[in-house]
Amino acid sequence: MALTSNKRRGVLALLLAGLIALGAMACGEFYVDPGPNPARIRVKLWAKVPAKLKNYPSEWIYWDWSLRLVVPKGAYPMLPPTVKQDFYTIPNTNPLVRDVTFLAPPGKRKYLLEAYGYAIRQRGENSGPKILTSLQQTLELDLPPGGSYLIERKVGGE
Repeated sequence: MALTSNKRRGVLALLLAGLIALGAMACGEFYVDPGPNPARIRVKLWAKVPAKLKNYPSEWIYWDWSLRLVVPKGAYPMLPPTVKQDFYTIPNTNPLVRDVTFLAPPGKRKYLLEAYGYAIRQRGENSGPKILTSLQQTLELDLPPGGSYLIERKVGGE
């Protein structure tokens, strides 16, 4: 049975919609399961790209930041925040000021706190993001069930 032109377009549209939906699901963030009685890690972060690192005063600064569980193999999963928010490509923000509580599995574990401030630079073949300020810190914590821990960090300046 041959499909008519309209039916073919309809099938292709459904197929394309399905592929887009699958792609969107694959791009979603993977959070670690903190368990039934999680600890809480509060992160108070202040990060700024200094003016001297910008190409011009009104240059947009973007931020990516996260708190992740360090695991032996594979990608480090993020800890789930208690309040949903963006962690990637936060636009036109300088300084980045965050006060976020994350849920963490109890016990002795390693965590990775990261923050990257960058600008999108257009330079021929070298176009793309250029990291101007960054923080990468590994912390080893032994958190009791229901316990809490505070991390305060300042990165960059001016």
